[in-house]
Amino acid sequence: MPPVIAAVTAIVSSIGAYLATSTIGALLARTAITALVSYALNRSISKKQQQTGLDTGVRQQLSPATNHKIPVVYGTAFIGGAITDAKLTSSSGSNIYNTMTVVTTLSENTGPMFSTGTDSSFAFLQCYRNADQVVFKTDGITINNTVDADGNTDDSMSGLIKVYMYAGDSSSASQIAPSYLSVVGNAIPTLTPVNAYSVMPGWNSSKNMSDLVFAVIQTEYNRDKNVTSIGDYQFKISNSITLGGDVLFDYTTNTRYGAGIRLAELNTGESKNTTISRLNLATYPWIDLS
Repeated sequence: MPPVIAAVTAIVSSIGAYLATSTIGALLARTAITALVSYALNRSISKKQQQTGLDTGVRQQLSPATNHKIPVVYGTAFIGGAITDAKLTSSSGSNIYNTMTVVTTLSENTGPMFSTGTDSSFAFLQCYRNADQVVFKTDGITINNTVDADGNTDDSMSGLIKVYMYAGDSSSASQIAPSYLSVVGNAIPTLTPVNAYSVMPGWNSSKNMSDLVFAVIQTEYNRDKNVTSIGDYQFKISNSITLGGDVLFDYTTNTRYGAGIRLAELNTGESKNTTISRLNLATYPWIDLS
């Protein structure tokens, strides 16, 4: 029997008859015993929590940041992005809320390239978490380990974090795999694309994230493996628009993130009919020909 509980039992045995009275002294004694029992129970519960690793967690609410702007990435860049949605959920069949899923928006999705008339595209080259490079499992989404600047490997988070990258919208057709150089053993990732709204809790097909490049990061909390936060992420992504002329044309004509200049006001160095023929206007819905 724990010492505190034994002390309570001794007190109860010695003053049992006295407690039955209605005197002030009896009332004070009952109050003292209640406090002592409460203290003993609280210590017992706390000890069990420490032994089992139970973490009650914390409730925190942050106000939305309205000063974030979505950049336009041309060529290759390292970018952290801004968290635009987050949801805490429980494990399957459990009432323990230990899985945090966040959406990090990285860039606007760009239009076709003027030099070739083909659609621009994004590549997912590298991922860093807390300044350590991420190495994915062969599925192309699950973190296998991280490597720090000194080459030290940490596999404690293996299987606990998944990263889904999308370019264009939230459909499975827009999901992109990381470079094979970021996969364990430099293997070609065997990505099985899924819709982002199937990964992000609370989303449906109307949450399409049109014309955006973004990542969905799913983190399973595990204190024993030191996975207790989302982490600070940096992504190395690459846009196939690299030529100066393609960059200028895309940015000056785009009405969503660019200057929205009419085609008639641009001197492309060719006749207007030749320029229009090259553009394939069906892929440039924002261009004003007037």
